[in-house]
Amino acid sequence: MNMKNALNSFCFIGMIFFLGACSAHLKEINVVSEKPTHTILIAGDSSSFKDKIRERIIEKYKQTCTIHVVNVADLKEKTADTYDVVLIMDTCMAWSGFNPTLKDFMDREENRKKTVLSMTAGDPEWVYSYKGVDAITSASRVSKEDDFFNRIDKDIERVLALAKQ
Repeated sequence: MNMKNALNSFCFIGMIFFLGACSAHLKEINVVSEKPTHTILIAGDSSSFKDKIRERIIEKYKQTCTIHVVNVADLKEKTADTYDVVLIMDTCMAWSGFNPTLKDFMDREENRKKTVLSMTAGDPEWVYSYKGVDAITSASRVSKEDDFFNRIDKDIERVLALAKQ
């Protein structure tokens, strides 16, 4: 192996470790309401910013909804048909938009009207849409937390209203 190939291999391996370190594994939890009117799946990765948003969503809906929280990698085992809302909280993966598990989920789901997609990205002006689902995007900044939560919550309320029809 020549020096250029060795350097390229080293850079690629370093990038994989860096991307893995940026998105921590999310602990699976279930919040079961005594009299749930809806079910919500929250799939994502963990970061301080996203954890705070997720906690606020759980706090708001825990009295009326059964909520399942899973790591985004577990989307391969899920289907939107089982839930009234599927909230995906992911991280923009540099040049690819989002990770392959999320892309696979979006590609195989026919009823994307139940999906609320939120993405954190370094660029606060970043806009992304896939298969008719517009991502709610934000930089992971404390000053953006209320706005990001409110935009996600508005979409959850929209999807829940459709589920009642």
